[in-house]
Amino acid sequence: MRWAVVGAISGSSIVGWFRRHYPEVKEQSLRAHIQGATSNAPVESRGAFASRGPLITRVSHGLYRRYNGSPGAEGALPDARQRVMTARGPDVDMDEAVLRYLSARDPSARYTSFDYCFNHFQQHRATVKAWGEPAGMEVSCLQLGFYLASWGMLRGSTPLLQRSVRHLVPLVETIADAPAEMWDVDLDGYDADGIDLLYRTAADVRHALRPVHASDILVSKVMLGVFGCVPAFDTYFKKGFGVSTFSKGSLRLVGQFYRANAEKIDGLRQPTLDFATGRPTTRLYTRAKVVDMVFFITGGYPNSA
Repeated sequence: MRWAVVGAISGSSIVGWFRRHYPEVKEQSLRAHIQGATSNAPVESRGAFASRGPLITRVSHGLYRRYNGSPGAEGALPDARQRVMTARGPDVDMDEAVLRYLSARDPSARYTSFDYCFNHFQQHRATVKAWGEPAGMEVSCLQLGFYLASWGMLRGSTPLLQRSVRHLVPLVETIADAPAEMWDVDLDGYDADGIDLLYRTAADVRHALRPVHASDILVSKVMLGVFGCVPAFDTYFKKGFGVSTFSKGSLRLVGQFYRANAEKIDGLRQPTLDFATGRPTTRLYTRAKVVDMVFFITGGYPNSA
């Protein structure tokens, strides 16, 4: 199959090529293979091909180019796609989504584990890796570990289930050694430098969890629970927001969505809950946490599709 000089080809051209050379292959099967081979198609739509390396990237409706292997390949979508994403604000009832997310929040509820983990790392930035300190290494590992467990990262056959909480020591050390500006990154800082910093930190988090293979979901949940700097790119968020991977391109879209809805998102920031008292603190959820809540609910959880 030859690709045009400009590097793009239509889906119908791909199907046509196979019709001429492999007429016995059904068109429905071809369409499924095209979807499965597309790097920026939703994971759930790639089916059995989701675990395989992609071959093509969708650049517009019905138009593809050869996948170049870049983690941010999906970010190369044309401006029209990006405008659609930033224009989604009026179609998303953010007030309702946040209200629904927080409706079951209380000091002992599952997702309040985020509050306790986030409060710990934000309050004890300078001492989270100090051995023997009351709020040092052991408490840091326990806070992070229980948060990840509450948020589904130790269920079933997940690799972390086979590890003790001490496996998180290198991760806590990596967190503590992150650049100082990392603690202040939020959606209002999603410029080119901010996104580069986020992506470098994600790579450091991934490396610190070895030999456990850290998925995008695990990495982004760690970064949300500690720094509050990115949404958790789980199945619900990706479905709700309309992206398929945790990449620079996806982060740019999140930043664009914030800039288009900054006043609303800023107004929805709520205080975290304190572990000792169960009452609201003076520390607010980050902007990234608000967007995480909105699209976690919009993506269909719990039973909200």
